[in-house]
Amino acid sequence: MEQKRNIYLIDTNSFITPYHMYYPFDLVPNFWRCMAEKIIDGSIVLLDKVYDELMVGGDELSTWLSGISPLTRIEHKELRIINKYSDVLKHIQTSGFYTPKALAEWSDIHVADPWLIACASVFDFILVTFELSNKNLSKNSRSSKPKIPDVCKEFGVVHKNLFDMMRALSFNIS
Repeated sequence: MEQKRNIYLIDTNSFITPYHMYYPFDLVPNFWRCMAEKIIDGSIVLLDKVYDELMVGGDELSTWLSGISPLTRIEHKELRIINKYSDVLKHIQTSGFYTPKALAEWSDIHVADPWLIACASVFDFILVTFELSNKNLSKNSRSSKPKIPDVCKEFGVVHKNLFDMMRALSFNIS
């Protein structure tokens, strides 16, 4: 029996944070080499919305990303993703954990988070983000800022941070 291959869907912050804080191109080029290899071999995929967010930077990160080929870019307009996106927003609206402001924020077409969860749910991807769960989330303490890990849990989506993904994919940045 063939074992299922884990594929990682990356949140924008899992590119921008290492770029600005942990792995500058000039100091840790092997991180970016490993990342590119895993994108090329299909272990890492990008939602089109994340790709677009990264490309507007006009910086070294966007230049690096534009040089990677092939790159699997998932189109958010696929019908299955749109349907699941609707389910994600319905959860934000009806769960009792979030304020109307939360729904308004996540309903903004430019916000990638609900699309990422929908895509990961549809394709059984592991969602990679630096976001942390809201430990105080309850119907008595409603949030105006949904967090990816909390909503992932509702939809059975596995989420990891960047470092967990790096370990699982055997990144060697030394």
